[in-house]
Amino acid sequence: MSHEEQIDLRIRRTHRFLQEAMIELIAEKGFEAITVGDIAERAMINRATFYRHYQDKYDLVARIFEETADSLVKHMKPFHKDADKKDLEHPPEIWVQVFEHVAEQSQLYRAMLGKNGSSWFTARMREYIVKLILENEQRWKPSAGSRQRIDPAMPEALPVMQLSHALIGTIVWWLESEKLYTPRQVATWFWRSAFYGYLSARGYEVPLQSDKGKTTLPKLADDLGQGLHGL
Repeated sequence: MSHEEQIDLRIRRTHRFLQEAMIELIAEKGFEAITVGDIAERAMINRATFYRHYQDKYDLVARIFEETADSLVKHMKPFHKDADKKDLEHPPEIWVQVFEHVAEQSQLYRAMLGKNGSSWFTARMREYIVKLILENEQRWKPSAGSRQRIDPAMPEALPVMQLSHALIGTIVWWLESEKLYTPRQVATWFWRSAFYGYLSARGYEVPLQSDKGKTTLPKLADDLGQGLHGL
């Protein structure tokens, strides 16, 4: 191993220790009560070392969020449409993968989004979700075809904010229930309730029946789920 590789390994190890210390302390005493000294002591490093890597505890939380978001997108599996599985009981796999990611990082999300967590982290996550939806909304708008908006007066910012709250609320509820339900179950429930409400709130008349009489979710919501891979 080269000298540069050894340095990189030490940096990554230090980052991991500091991030793990932060998550543990949030669960124990709450984000607001934590000091840099607390984090450094738990990670068994000195304060000077902390400041060589992060500006303050908010910068540390920001880096945790960025790495977590990058990991979510990086590890998503390719999205494949399945014409036979577009009903309320079969959400697009992209949403199942979101909840699988939350399950894998449950300690992080339970600490950061829970009652002792970081309001800053929650706000950043909400902003990320809103950005995600708005950027990918253009993908499914054309699929609405000639469908007319039934309530064009509603502010566009409201339904997307409601959907971001719904996703975070679903994640928190699931983690607080100690994950008694599988990622697929929770993704199905989120998909079933959130997207009908979201599309209706955006002013579109959402059909409840397909030509065959089978209850389905609209194609535009399906396309919105696909858009996660475009980031």
